[in-house]
Amino acid sequence: MVILGKDKAPVESFSDISKSMNLSNRVYRGIRPVPVEKIIGSVGRGQDLLPGFRLKQKDIRYYRIRKTMERGEILPPVILYKVGDEYYVLDGNHRVVVAKEIGITFLDAEIVEFFPTERKESPTLRRKRLEFEAVTGLRGIDAKEHRHYDIFLNHIKENTQKMEIFQQRPVSLKEAAFNWFLCVYTPAVQLMVEKGLEQAYPGESLSDIFAYVMDYKWYRSQKEGKDIGFEAALEGFLKEIMGQEEPAEEKKSFMKKVEGMLEEVLPWLKKQ
Repeated sequence: MVILGKDKAPVESFSDISKSMNLSNRVYRGIRPVPVEKIIGSVGRGQDLLPGFRLKQKDIRYYRIRKTMERGEILPPVILYKVGDEYYVLDGNHRVVVAKEIGITFLDAEIVEFFPTERKESPTLRRKRLEFEAVTGLRGIDAKEHRHYDIFLNHIKENTQKMEIFQQRPVSLKEAAFNWFLCVYTPAVQLMVEKGLEQAYPGESLSDIFAYVMDYKWYRSQKEGKDIGFEAALEGFLKEIMGQEEPAEEKKSFMKKVEGMLEEVLPWLKKQ
């Protein structure tokens, strides 16, 4: 058996480890320092990297980041997926490459930790999830309601159109999906965790709770005739759906309130 040194070790793919370990549960861990030697893989960018976490082609961005880091200037935290005690880069591959080259031992990172779980899916839910993953390239968004994958896909398609208008060029659905995940979904989930939704409803998937908040956002935006934004929608959701300001004895269950609101927004929704 040949043991490869760290400079010869191939860059691991998060997609491969996710499939092999069935990583379908995740928890946002916030920002903390991470040992650079524990960063072993990449989320979707492994093809751009050589063994030892080196760039195949050093571009202008690499040299700019290297110069900045050599001067000791502070850069934004990288975004990492954590599996066990190892990490995979979602955003910040260049910073990790430079850190490994110049001997930086720790990097500040925003961390999402993944755990394996047994899937208990209906055939319809499994088909929807697999279709969503194939079209978008996104994994780890594990909804318990199959209709939520359609909602997420519609959000991503809207994001594609916005990106094309802003950037004045064609944008692929997978590129827009990555942007949506990084700039919309992840900050929203972080905010939901900070507001205590994960702890308040441990039996609910964060993906499903996000979809409920987005349903509420659409509902309120239609009533007010304008896009109220996610933060305002979340505040309204906390007040109207979770009843944070109501006496405890008058609070309805989370799912009962959500179903009531959805029936008004989506007349076709039938209770199972």
